[in-house]
Amino acid sequence: MKRLFSLFVISIVLLSSGCLSSIEKDIFEGEDINSGDKYSEFNLTDSNGDFFNSNVLAGQILIVNFFYTNCPDHCPTMTSDLKQVYQEFDNHMGTNVSIISITVDPWRDASNSLKDYMNYFNVSWPHLTIEFLNDENLSEIEKIWTEFEIGVVLTESENSTSISGRGHTVYYSIEHTNGIVIVDRDGHQRVRWDESNWDIDGINSDINTLLKESSSDS
Repeated sequence: MKRLFSLFVISIVLLSSGCLSSIEKDIFEGEDINSGDKYSEFNLTDSNGDFFNSNVLAGQILIVNFFYTNCPDHCPTMTSDLKQVYQEFDNHMGTNVSIISITVDPWRDASNSLKDYMNYFNVSWPHLTIEFLNDENLSEIEKIWTEFEIGVVLTESENSTSISGRGHTVYYSIEHTNGIVIVDRDGHQRVRWDESNWDIDGINSDINTLLKESSSDS
């Protein structure tokens, strides 16, 4: 009898502390981010050349997309799909849900390049880069990539001499981690989607899960 009682007590403790993994697992369609790390405040520049501070997004569910304007394949597809997500949650956009797209190619993507990209895809959510191409600003955006576990590899041509308007060779290629990270209202990274599991219906489902979670917490 004592042993049965002890097992019962242990079970209650495990349940109350969340130690039974089945309770916490698989609430999302995408890849759960188990660490739940909060992202740090950051400062970037938008497509109008204006200062953008991440604190304006506080308290919202945030879809963070990483892209670059010269991307030939995954980025255009994901931008088009995120446009559908934006339309699906139109009533929540800017109040409960926001999307931002952060470049992985600040060497080429100045504000005017972002504006051209947004106009081409007819989207309005913030697309962000750094204002000037210097070590301090590059360090800022690299810190964001690292926090969201976005790998970026730049490969320059050995024979490159032509320089772009940003003061960098135009002959280079970019490889990067594709996809989005969805962040909850408290700033915790909760779920990741990339080209290996990309699914619009699943993304919408995960956003709804976080909206319901937020509603039940309030």
